[in-house]
Amino acid sequence: MVYAYTAEQIRAAEKPLLETQAEPDELMKSAAHAVFEAAETMLTWPDPLAFMREKPKTLLIVGKGGNGGDALYAGTELALAGHTVDAWLAWGSAHEPALEAFRNAGGTVLKETPRDLRDYRFAIDGLTGLGGAGGLDEETGRVIQGLADWYAHVLAVDVPSGIDADTGEVGAIHVTADATVTFGGWRLAHGLAPECGIQLLADPHLADGRSISGNLDPINAAAALSRAVSGTHEWPETLTELRCTNVPNLEPRFHDDKYSGGVVGIRAGSDTYPGAAILCVAGAVNATPSMVRYAGPQAMEVVRAWPEVVVTRKLEDAGRVQAWVFGPGVGTGSTADSELAYLLGREEPLLIDADGLTLLSLDPELRKLLRNRAGQTVLTPHDGEFARFRDAEGIEASGNRLAETRALAEALNCIVLRKGRSTIMCNARHDGTDSIVDAGTSWAATPGSGDVLAGVVGAHLAQTAARWGNDAFLSDTQPVVIHGVASALAARTEYGDGPTHASAIARAVPAATAKLNRFTGLPAASTQR
Repeated sequence: MVYAYTAEQIRAAEKPLLETQAEPDELMKSAAHAVFEAAETMLTWPDPLAFMREKPKTLLIVGKGGNGGDALYAGTELALAGHTVDAWLAWGSAHEPALEAFRNAGGTVLKETPRDLRDYRFAIDGLTGLGGAGGLDEETGRVIQGLADWYAHVLAVDVPSGIDADTGEVGAIHVTADATVTFGGWRLAHGLAPECGIQLLADPHLADGRSISGNLDPINAAAALSRAVSGTHEWPETLTELRCTNVPNLEPRFHDDKYSGGVVGIRAGSDTYPGAAILCVAGAVNATPSMVRYAGPQAMEVVRAWPEVVVTRKLEDAGRVQAWVFGPGVGTGSTADSELAYLLGREEPLLIDADGLTLLSLDPELRKLLRNRAGQTVLTPHDGEFARFRDAEGIEASGNRLAETRALAEALNCIVLRKGRSTIMCNARHDGTDSIVDAGTSWAATPGSGDVLAGVVGAHLAQTAARWGNDAFLSDTQPVVIHGVASALAARTEYGDGPTHASAIARAVPAATAKLNRFTGLPAASTQR
């Protein structure tokens, strides 16, 4: 497992090194070398507009602080390696020793804002980094947009400028990077802001071997971090790419049977939304080898699609179940309300999604049952559903997705799994670290994908309860990672990635599980940013 830290924690880890370095800028130069190595790799990437660039160049976008110094020292190494490098001092000044080194290496410092950006095939963002918050100015925005218009690859130093390192909140004008290289330990933004692109970690050190990472304590980390689908580029050994760290093993044990691996019960779908039942059940069936039971009005449709599922029309007739999934497509009428109240009164772990979340957000009595129930409960809202809960509970909207999610989990005494390209998992009943998963792709943004995820998570809940008891907490993000990889696999075609849909994602769940079991990344059919 890898961990993310706040900006304050990173600064505290850097401080003793900065105070005792043997020569000026020793730590900065070590960090800049990592930026150089990442830049050298990215300069080998294909350039779609190579035929239009007369003199391909690199542009450094330089701020006043240490982030700009990192960019300038990296630019110095690029210039010495034979690359043509320009530096634009966005706010008129820069770290002077790095600027002098850059000039001495043959780099060019632009006297005015670049207007014609067609010859820049690559750029290094060294504007704000760790201390940046809020949007950038319009002049900087025009340069950033110009680079994007001419398809320049962008490497950000630490955190893309215009993005808050602690919250991932994106300013109106910001940098969207193809890759970001950071130092010592991950920042929260690397999981919360997809604008970071491919996340890379280096560990700058002093001549005596001391490094930033040596001053970071995982016990005090702000969150656990992982990425479901990694990039496809080869990086130097000194750069570590953020990858999946939740590798599941779902093979049945020697004496497991169809019950002992965790029986999940599904209450999903209605006459209005019959597909929700099929998709939710599909996610559960493909997630584990154990039994799936369905209770609801679409019983016959479910068993026709999945003959291995045991079906009934009423919750009370479902039989032995070790975890429940409730909500996708059930509607928000009185029957669904009564069914949710019934399940909240039971002892088995319960996942609530979609219409079930709407019912909870509208009914204070249901939320009271939720807070007081003994069994663990998982809520799976997307951002729109989350906002309704936040308003119902009187939680202030802050723009900080992680803090908001933690606040809601504590207010409702449950697990909140807040869905999105970056999915956040906070558990109010467990003192462990909150988790963030960057899916690595956005192919899951398709109708019914959330129904599939509900089924996958429900099956894992049932397996956890079967093996460890109802009081055991779902403490990892394995089902989220599996769903993310399944979404990418579902988009795979022989010609590259293409549009996919929820049924294909459900079918890809076993393949995603197998791929993760083999400790392999997911080679992309097309270049990922």
